[in-house]
Parts: sequence; C-alpha cells; structure tokens
Amino acid sequence: MSMVFIYMAMFLVFVALSIPVAFALGLSTALIFAVTDQPLALFAQRLWTGLDKFSLVAIPFFILAGELMSGSGILSRLMDMARLLVGRIRGGLLYINILVSMFFGGVNGSAVADTSAVGSLMIKATRDEYNDPEIAAAVTACSSIVGPIIPPSLPMLIYAFAASNVSIAGLFLAGIIPGVLLGLSMMIVTYYISRKKGYPKDTTNYGFLDGIRILRRFTIAAVLPVIMVVGIVGGIVTPTEAGCLGILYALGIGFFVTRELTRQAVYLALKRTVIISTIVLVMISVANTSTWWLTIEGVPEMLSTFFLSITSNSLVFLLLLLVFYVLIGMFVEQAAAMVMLVPVLAPLATQYGIEPIHFGLFTCLALAFGLVTPPVGLCLFISSSIAGVPVQSVFRTSVPYLVAILAVILIVTCIPSVFLWLPGLFELR
Repeated sequence: MSMVFIYMAMFLVFVALSIPVAFALGLSTALIFAVTDQPLALFAQRLWTGLDKFSLVAIPFFILAGELMSGSGILSRLMDMARLLVGRIRGGLLYINILVSMFFGGVNGSAVADTSAVGSLMIKATRDEYNDPEIAAAVTACSSIVGPIIPPSLPMLIYAFAASNVSIAGLFLAGIIPGVLLGLSMMIVTYYISRKKGYPKDTTNYGFLDGIRILRRFTIAAVLPVIMVVGIVGGIVTPTEAGCLGILYALGIGFFVTRELTRQAVYLALKRTVIISTIVLVMISVANTSTWWLTIEGVPEMLSTFFLSITSNSLVFLLLLLVFYVLIGMFVEQAAAMVMLVPVLAPLATQYGIEPIHFGLFTCLALAFGLVTPPVGLCLFISSSIAGVPVQSVFRTSVPYLVAILAVILIVTCIPSVFLWLPGLFELR
C-alpha cells in the first residue's frame, strides 16, 4: 500500500512540474518498477502489450477523417445551414455557434478541434455584431463539448478500448440524445441572455431556392457521420473500416465536390493526425503498464472495498464519482483521465450493476466538463485567446452554460432510460 502512495506522489510531482501527463505517468511507472522487485524488461513488455490491439488502428483513421473534412470547406456549409435554421432569432449568431458545434462535432468528434475551427470564424463575427467578446468565447467553449458526445466520437472510441467490455456502436447511439439535450439546454440559456442584453436579429431573407441550395450543400457534410455510425451500428463495417470509409469520403468530397482540399491541406492533416495519434497511443501504452502494476498491487480491490463500505446504491456511487470526475477534469485532459481511470473504475461500476454503456457515456460527459473549467480547461483557454479577453471573464460569462451542462450530466447520471432505449432498439446494451 505504501508503494501505491509513493507512486501517486511521484505522478503528482511530475504533473506539477508541467511534464505532460503521458510522460509523467510513464516515468512514475518506470521508477516504481525500478525500486520494487519488478524487472524493467517487464515494463517494456507491458508498454508493447498496451498497443498490441488491432482495433487501436481505428483511432488515427477517425482523427484523419475529421481533419480531412475540416480542410474540405464543410464548415462554411454547416454555418450556412445553421444560419438558415436559427439566424433570424434574436442573438442568432450565438444559436448558430451552438448549432454549428453540434453539426461539426458529428463530423470531427473532437472538442478542441471544434473550439479552434468554429471559434476562429464565429468569435470575430459575434464580437463585431454584438460588441461582446466574452459571450462569444463562452458559447464557443461550452458548445464545443458537444463534439465528444454526438457520434462519431473520438473520446468514446478511447473509452471503449480502455473499458474493453462496451460496444462502440452502443456508445455512439447512446450519445445522440444527450448531445441534442446539451445543445438545447445551451440554446435555452442563450434565449434568456439574448433577451436580457437586447442582441439584434439577423434580417437576411432566404428564398425557397436559397434553402434548397443550402440544404444540398449541407447534405454533403452530413453524410459522413451517417455513413460511419450506420455502418458500425448495422454491423456492416468495423470501427477501423468505418474510419477508412470516412477518409475515402473526405478525400472524394474535398478534391472532386467542394474542390477546396489541396495537397498542402492533406499534408497538414496527416501531420496533425500523427501528432494527435502519437499522444493518444503513448498514453494508452503507459496507462496499460500503470494499470497492470496497480492491479497486482490490489488497488481495484481496495477501491471496491472503499466505495462499497460507503454505499451499496449505484446512484450514490455515480454521484460521488461525478464529483471526483469534475475535480480530476480540472487538472487532467479528458483522454488522459479516461485511459488512467477507466480500466480501474469500469469493473467497479459493473459490481454496482451499472450498464457499461451508461457508465461509458457518463464518464465521457463528466470528464468533458473539465474542458471548460479552469485551471486546465483547454477549450476555455483556446476560445479566450481567440477572443483576446482574459480567461477569468470568459469563465464568469460561461457560468449559466456550465449550469445547463451540469443539468444534462445529472439527467444522464440519474435517468439512463432517457438515452439507453436507443441502443436497446438495436440490442446493443
């Protein structure tokens, strides 16, 4: 037990020294191997074992498909559709921001990518129109966490590999309704804020032919997530094959339909994919080694005994874990937190009788909340830097949206029947 505390202390010290989480975790594990009776050769073996899964190939494919679609000119098409649907409402640019994040999240599946791409266009437009850069940055940051919830979702893919007992297709289907609820809850907050601050309405008029043209352009972008999700849910393709289909579709659309994808853009997409995939896979590798050592030290059994001594009620367990997730998310990025915690906590959730899909969606959503909370919240920092305003003021403006997001998280936590019926229709529970 004392070695576990030493291990955790080393990890926290390395993180406090601003060492990236993956390297802090790997270095802590290597040192604990060195000072115990575990051979270092076993450390190297476990690193390889963590990556020795063919299904992990899906991760870079999903990332590359999203990157290619981002460079294919689809964002302008998504914005045109959002403007057509909600642009004439008071504060329409804020609604457009939320709706585009819902659309773009279904294509890219990454909250950080959503904040960067949507924020670079919407924050400036909103600031110029409403003279309120804080609200523009706040809406951009908060709405971006819809990306990891509406499928296809990269965090859900990572969770499925970390848990190893949950259906990726089931997770994808389960994320649809909470993703829509997140968007609607933020739109309700926007309604009251827009009326209170008296934001103007957009006076643009769209004719019937304009609507048809915008819908046709939007359909090109909307087809990609449909292909990937339907293919996986229908058992037509594996997640890895779905990623390949997404890449082929993105290349075809970018080069031959929108004609906005260039060889330079493909190179940059490949470069970003390598960087992001490397970070994720290194994290998975070292987390596998760390989890193995913690398991032989009996940490899962200790956690199980601890929680069961507090409560035998599954809802109380989830509420306690929600507080823990929110605190962890304030300091550790979502993907890193999942690969560290899920292998230990998912079996514990099973002991409480919690369905794997319920626990998976709960974990993805609760840890995504940390993306918009200081001190580490990546989406919060990105949006504030784009808007050119202090993070503190963006966070204060974000509070009503954070309350709405927490309300949806509580619904997911307490009333799983709201979303579990959808994967249940396809017998994926």
